Amino acid sequence: MQRTKSYREGTEAEQEFIALRGDNVVREANWNENVNEHWDVLDKEFGRVDVKAAKRKYRNGPVDNTIWWELKTVKRPPNNESAKGWGVPNGIDRYIAIKTDEYFFLVKPERVIDKINEKCKDYYRGEFGLHTRPTRGDLMTILPLSFLQEHAEHKLKIA
Repeated sequence: MQRTKSYREGTEAEQEFIALRGDNVVREANWNENVNEHWDVLDKEFGRVDVKAAKRKYRNGPVDNTIWWELKTVKRPPNNESAKGWGVPNGIDRYIAIKTDEYFFLVKPERVIDKINEKCKDYYRGEFGLHTRPTRGDLMTILPLSFLQEHAEHKLKIA
């Protein structure tokens, strides 16, 4: 697995979530669960949780809490169900925990996917715009924090 800056930031966010949840954490996901089922932590209260770090709008820019929501992951074999991005319902009951400066917002993908699909129609780099990277085969959008706040089932204050 790559050890890029983005990967390290993601791992740090996962560890911060684990520390915040303390004894509520049952275990961390194994490689298959992380990559194919899209979750990082099994929590006594919330079940499976996929933790996402604060991001940047542009690869080499500063972390500005841009919320990239993955609809389709990088290229996989044709007709492979795991090509669904982490932001799409995949039959696994889970939350997506989006880290901001002050909170983790926990959102169920099935609660927001229809609204995202209604709003995301055109390709551009901005809120509700579709974005893909050449040769990667992925698809994502940027969601406004207010959208996630509105649809979050839980909000955890970062200590």
